[in-house]
Amino acid sequence: MIQTVVLSSLHRVFPDSCPESSRITRLTAFKNEPVSFQIAFRTTDGSDRTNPFNLKTESDAQLSCYLVGYVPVLHTHIPNIENVPGPGLYPDMLLPKSADSETVNEGFEYFNQDLYFEKGENTHLYAADDCWQSLWVTFNENRKTLPAGTHRIKVIFTSRKTDSEIGSAEIDIDIVDASLPKQRFIYTNWFHCDCLSDYYNEEVFTDRFFGIIGNYASAAAKNGMNMILMPAFTPALDTPVGKERKTVQLVKITVTENGYKFDFSLMKRFVDVCRRAGIEYFEHAHLFSQWGAEAAPKIIADVNGKEKQIFGWKTKASGAKYRAFLKEYLPALFEFLKTEKLSKKIMFHISDEPNEKNAESYKKAVAAVGGLLDGYMSGDALSHYLFYRDKSVKMPIVCTNAVDNFLGKCKKMWCYYTGGQLRNGLSNRLIVNTPERNRMIGIQMYYLNISGFLHWGYNYYYDVLSHGLFDPKINPCGYNLHPGTSYFVYPGHDGTAIQSTRQKVFGEAINDIRALKAYESLCGRDAAMRLIEKHFGKVTVYTCPETPEQLLDFRADLAAAVSAKL
Repeated sequence: MIQTVVLSSLHRVFPDSCPESSRITRLTAFKNEPVSFQIAFRTTDGSDRTNPFNLKTESDAQLSCYLVGYVPVLHTHIPNIENVPGPGLYPDMLLPKSADSETVNEGFEYFNQDLYFEKGENTHLYAADDCWQSLWVTFNENRKTLPAGTHRIKVIFTSRKTDSEIGSAEIDIDIVDASLPKQRFIYTNWFHCDCLSDYYNEEVFTDRFFGIIGNYASAAAKNGMNMILMPAFTPALDTPVGKERKTVQLVKITVTENGYKFDFSLMKRFVDVCRRAGIEYFEHAHLFSQWGAEAAPKIIADVNGKEKQIFGWKTKASGAKYRAFLKEYLPALFEFLKTEKLSKKIMFHISDEPNEKNAESYKKAVAAVGGLLDGYMSGDALSHYLFYRDKSVKMPIVCTNAVDNFLGKCKKMWCYYTGGQLRNGLSNRLIVNTPERNRMIGIQMYYLNISGFLHWGYNYYYDVLSHGLFDPKINPCGYNLHPGTSYFVYPGHDGTAIQSTRQKVFGEAINDIRALKAYESLCGRDAAMRLIEKHFGKVTVYTCPETPEQLLDFRADLAAAVSAKL
């Protein structure tokens, strides 16, 4: 037989430990909200050491089932945070597993060959008596609008040999008679096309490559990400001075006697693929080099019938030649954006993370663009208030540990973190970070009136400064020993993106914002703020839940408050 424990998405099941005392029997959600929970499992004493099983489910709505996969984490130290487990196997990958599959005879003479070999990865599950594992189940992952009321979910474990029931788990989902409003909060993780090309050994922008982009964009949109980095030019990010990353330029450029000719057909295809996946907003790749905007990005063009690099590290950002290029390129791009109805759904960047040492070169880059970006959304990731104070940056995207320097001084601001903002309770989503600290940032951003979030690594599988490719399934600390800071999804062998538990939990943080917006629409922002303070007190970026249950209690209270006003 198999022992099961139902847990929320905010607990972690390690091979040697399961928080059995934190078991749950019900969760609360809105009619169009996905809800995730876990079923920890192991064989009971006295049974076989391993027990192969299939899943059967009973539910009136879609259920997505995943086996939580472990990754080997070496570096786990978080300053000022206690009770972080040491190096070991950490739960993070979500490996899809189909429910209601056929029974497979384990004998070598009688198995169904097609099922066994072609579908085995999606169906085969084993329980063991010497370790805990967990299933991650997402109810209503496709975000359909469900009827209000209690929805009973039952997951049955059946023997793969006999088809008899050997374990089960149940949970009730209480759906309130209200829907989450449309997501107005903009959320992006930088998308790295060259990493996909290198990992899958596929040339950029082939049919297969666009299929891979669609898979990765779909996994992002499924979890609340609604903006994607669009490599109009090869993004000038994490590139050593004088070196180059693989060319992933969407805009085709031809140098003519009278200037430049632009072809946006590849950009059109990228936009279409991402829109079909659920993406609504786009980020144009940075117009200047990182950390101060001293140079132009790498730009390739057709010169007399041959591909040639026309701009790069040797091009002064504020030089006359690049200024002239931008004055031709941006108006042509604006016409394309207008045709695609993207004029209000595109963000522009000058340069990533400018600081006081390169303030002068950054200002020159801003001057080079002049007023061409007026009327368009634009902003840069930064930590120094001076760039907003002197109006160099229109919309600051502020590092979380510097947010306090901007609060109350900006009409509109976003925030971001990398992998280093961890001290004193700051939210982050490293693999070793607790799920509740990951999710809390949603409530923080609503409370502090922050309107967008950016993270630099959705699928960045290189080490520091794009040096060397690593597989995060095998080496999750491949970027500077920071487990998970550079990626939010794992590369599947067939061009699919393997979702992570961290990605799901952050998606729940985005839905927390939407739920608060639903309450705000009924009772006003002050009422929503009071409800937050009832559970967490005055909120700052350092506010951290004492337990996962504190967040669950807040969401149940919020749902009840919305229901009471309908």
